[in-house]
Amino acid sequence: MAKPLSRRKFLAGSLAATGALAAPHLFAAQPDPASRQATGVKVGEVTDTSAIVWMRLTASAGPNVKGKDFPRGKPIVRPKDVRIEDLRGACPGAAGRVRVRFSTNADLKGAKMTDWVDVTARTDFSHQFRLTELQANTTYHYAAETTGPNGKPAHAALRGSFQTAPAPDRYEDVTFTVISCSAFRSLDHDDGFHIYPAMAALRPRFFVHTGDNVYYDSDILYATGVEMARYHWHRMHSLPRHVAFHLQVPGYFEKDDHDCLQDDCWPTGKNDRVDPLTFAQGLSIFREQIPMGERTYRTQRWGRGLQVWFLETRDFRSPNNMKDGPNKTILGKDQKQWLFDTLRASQAEFKIVICPNPIVGPDRVNKADNHSNAAFRTEGNELRRWFQKNVPDRFFWINGDRHWQYHSVHPDTGLHEFCTGCASDRHAGGTPGENKKIHRFHRVRGGFLSVAYRRADKRGAVTVQHHDVMGKVVNEHVFRA
Repeated sequence: MAKPLSRRKFLAGSLAATGALAAPHLFAAQPDPASRQATGVKVGEVTDTSAIVWMRLTASAGPNVKGKDFPRGKPIVRPKDVRIEDLRGACPGAAGRVRVRFSTNADLKGAKMTDWVDVTARTDFSHQFRLTELQANTTYHYAAETTGPNGKPAHAALRGSFQTAPAPDRYEDVTFTVISCSAFRSLDHDDGFHIYPAMAALRPRFFVHTGDNVYYDSDILYATGVEMARYHWHRMHSLPRHVAFHLQVPGYFEKDDHDCLQDDCWPTGKNDRVDPLTFAQGLSIFREQIPMGERTYRTQRWGRGLQVWFLETRDFRSPNNMKDGPNKTILGKDQKQWLFDTLRASQAEFKIVICPNPIVGPDRVNKADNHSNAAFRTEGNELRRWFQKNVPDRFFWINGDRHWQYHSVHPDTGLHEFCTGCASDRHAGGTPGENKKIHRFHRVRGGFLSVAYRRADKRGAVTVQHHDVMGKVVNEHVFRA
């Protein structure tokens, strides 16, 4: 593993060198000892008029970088004589108050501000502010501010920015990135994954995490209980590269099995790895730890040219081992009907579904948890045929979950699927091999996807690129209107 830089030197140096951070970001991203936001700030669910700002008050400016660590082999249960706060990456919370000031001016001149809100252990000392009545296609700068209880002492703020979506009736060029499967045990740098500064260099308008944000059941230390599950999030989101990225790029987060409970889980399934953590607690912690609106499946327009759908594949699924048939589902009746209705109603030039799991694959024959598997063949066929009939052009599927990168085309329906691959090369593997009848690209390495919508001569085009972990393009496909 590469030698880590200090948090200050990294944020001031490598991200500045990419040009990914504007001066206000760079200044604010440096960890002031007087700050109390070790787990950073995350902006999410950006629309043309709103955004959600997630923040959390911590006892210290940064994580416990000198805490007790454990080997990266088989995970173990935390020894009873080791406190969570004494672990590497621990970020204990603290009671106090939080608020957000925001403005279209980088110096926050004329800033609006939310009310102060008290944070307590009930929400892991976090709060989510919904900012409304924003201007479309506009850059907003913000200061996430914290104090102790009753307003004293005041701490140093974290500064960041985000850009709202274009209005639905306006064409606008848009670039975004997509990632998946970020296990702490598979870090390729102690400051965080290489993919974060690589994505930042592309200046994306937003990014999507397709799930397995953390690994409760197979990472260093099992997440046996609520506080250990929260620790997994703190450890991951306090890494300096990740903090810096989230201060400049808003996101849409999906969950999958490992950041819900355990591998291949469903609501009524057996929990044999992270007991006593429950499925319901996993769902609650996910919504607590990231900016999230009313429901975990949703769609968002990014101008007239592009609309993106984000699916939920854990909350409503039938048991994986249930006999396949018309009543067996991953999406659930309501979400599936919503997907069909919103796709049919959309006037966007290009439509993209982003899902934690694959629908084309091919996947391994021993897997049974997604639409490319025989276990969910009936619903998979229903979806693919519906897409073929109702959105035959300028539509494709992006997925995570698999630990290899690929571009597949379904042989019967022509549906295109792009898999992000995992967050690092050391996590890659598990592929059933290249299938020349289905694959247009197949690579057993980590990395990320970028998607760029561009319009020229009154015609739009979407370019999908696979990148390696350092940002190099390793595959490209273009869809034209």
